Order: sequence, then C-alpha cells, then structure tokens
Amino acid sequence: MMLTRKRTNPLFHPDAFRLIAGEERAQRALDDDDSIDLLVWNVFSTLEHHSDQRWLAGRLQQLGGPAVREPIRISLFTGGEREPRLVPPASYIAYVRERAQAVGGDDASVAEFAAPVTAPVRIESPDVVTLVDAVGDRTHLGHGGRERLVELIDVGLEQARRTGKTLAVAVIYTSRSTAASALSARVNALRNEATLAAALPHRRTVPPVVLREMSWQQLLRIWQSELPYLDLQGAPVKAFLAHCRDRGLL
Repeated sequence: MMLTRKRTNPLFHPDAFRLIAGEERAQRALDDDDSIDLLVWNVFSTLEHHSDQRWLAGRLQQLGGPAVREPIRISLFTGGEREPRLVPPASYIAYVRERAQAVGGDDASVAEFAAPVTAPVRIESPDVVTLVDAVGDRTHLGHGGRERLVELIDVGLEQARRTGKTLAVAVIYTSRSTAASALSARVNALRNEATLAAALPHRRTVPPVVLREMSWQQLLRIWQSELPYLDLQGAPVKAFLAHCRDRGLL
C-alpha cells in the first residue's frame, strides 16, 4: 500500500524558525492549519527586511503609535526562553504571594505567575518598544490564568523602564471573531487611565501606554501589497497566500 505524504503548511525557511522557536513549536506551525505562529513568522520575519525602512516605520505606527520611527528592529518569540527576558515586576510577585498566603498557598503556588513571558512580536524603534500579541478566533490567558493583555503591559513596562522608552502593546486578531469583539472592547477600556491602573493594583503609578489593535485581514493585505519590496527568495509565497485565502484572511 502506497503511503501518502502529509502536506505541510507553507512555513517560510522552517530551519530558521526551528532555531528561534524550537522543534515542537515549528512542527505545530507546519502541521496545524490554523497556526498563528505560521502567520506571525511569515509576515514579520519578512517585514523586518523591507527595502524601505521609512515606509516600514510608518506602517508599524498602526501597532506602536505615531512615535515609531526608523531604524526598526523586529524580534520574534522573545521574552520567555529568548533574550531579552520579559519578567513580571517584583511588586506583582509580592502582590500574588500575599493573596496566595491569605488562602493558605505557598511559594510553589506563586511560581507560575513569576515566569518570564513570551511576546510573539517585539518591535524596537528609537523611542518606543512595542509588544504584539497574536491570536486567531479566540483569546488566550497568560501565566496562572492572568489576563494576557494586562500581562504584556505589566512586563512591557519593566522593559520600557530599563531602556528609557515608551511602551506600546498591540494585539492582532481575526476580524469578526469572538476574539475581535472581546479584545477590541478591552483595548478601548484599558486606554482609560483609571481602568488601566485598576488592572495593575500592585503599581503605585502606571506610565502612559500606547494600545493598538489590528486584524489579520488588514495586516495581510498590507503585507501582500509590499511583496515586491520584501526578500522572499526561496519562500513558498503563492502557497502561503492561498493558505490565507482558504481561511478567509485575504
């Protein structure tokens, strides 16, 4: 009996992805038709090498706000196992420990909340550090069940403080999905200073944070329009575009 080889997803330069994200994550990106890592990697790993950096900076203002300017550096899947680490502030760990002890918990119950946080996309520009989360149709939680958007803001503020930059946090979701409705509402709510402060009760003060949102449909249309200016040698571009169309993303 002849065995049929399973067709894998059109992941650009899979060996490079494995070096960054690890074998297990790379295999999921190749096998899972709804892989968000596939979208993140194919889009952002190629955008970083756009031939017009000024244009790129202008477009990335949709994720990082008007202060984003060239030169741009994009890093993928950093913060957790890859440097620079994104770690919760000591004040948050103390806050969680105090609450855990009040109900009989110990330090072991706090460990998950103290773990470094991975950001799918990190965009560095001279004045702004932008952390981008990426989801599909559904939202997901952070460490210990923490709200993911608040988690990224909290660890991002620590990184922004250390580098002397402003923080921006953005989220990309599938248009007209459950995630789109929930995250759009939450982004708008957290733009209110009082709401953001209430979400970070362990912080005495909360510096200004730029919050943005974008759909995969928007981002992929932009990416598609810029194909002539990207270094895509050897990448299965047509197959990736077909993959996105099949899922209603283009």
